[in-house]
Amino acid sequence: MTTAPDSTENLAALQARTLFVIRDGRLTAINDVGHPAPPRCFLSYTASAVEAWTSTAVPADMADELHRWAADQPPAALADVVSPPAEAARLLARHAPVTQSFVGPAFVVPDSTGEPALPGITLRDCGPSTASLFRETFPEVADSIAERQPTVAAFDGDLVVAVCCSARNSGAAYEAGTETLPTHRGRGLAPALVTRWARQVRARGARPLYSTEWDNLASLSVARRLGMDQYAVNVNLY
Repeated sequence: MTTAPDSTENLAALQARTLFVIRDGRLTAINDVGHPAPPRCFLSYTASAVEAWTSTAVPADMADELHRWAADQPPAALADVVSPPAEAARLLARHAPVTQSFVGPAFVVPDSTGEPALPGITLRDCGPSTASLFRETFPEVADSIAERQPTVAAFDGDLVVAVCCSARNSGAAYEAGTETLPTHRGRGLAPALVTRWARQVRARGARPLYSTEWDNLASLSVARRLGMDQYAVNVNLY
């Protein structure tokens, strides 16, 4: 039976290819500017399976063992996956201790044609030629805006006060990255920017994806406000 294009398993695999550089089935780098080192193991829990990807830093026999462990896992309620699985951490610890982990949900941003009114705020699509506008408040965006297209920003007068850009991009899918100045949080800027950004991604024929960590309450709030569809929980083990 052919798996539907919208299946959670296909979305999980698509996200993995978007987040990471993968060669011969192994993670070689984070798919970001400068290609930082990836986690030693990336797990994607969907409603029906657990998929595992391991970095080239993990010995081949241990990688095989982690893949077998993942394949043997029963389906889990996504809301219950809130911490790294002990057995995966134990397997990795035979190579080196797990020093850092990140766990959180992964979503697809829904299609929307609406855009909320934001008094005193202007939303703009921002190409590479606008890099200088970000220098004062979001210098890291100014330095990498050409690699983070599409990028949309919220302006309070001439000042960029919030941004949503493509944190990762595989061509077939894009991952949103958002940031808002402390002075402008709680005003609905992030949901408005993510909605606008997602429309641009869809216009490119790609999927707009969004992921976060369970303890990032502000980011989870954006997902709830936009009615995002959760398809997985990500576990990153370093």
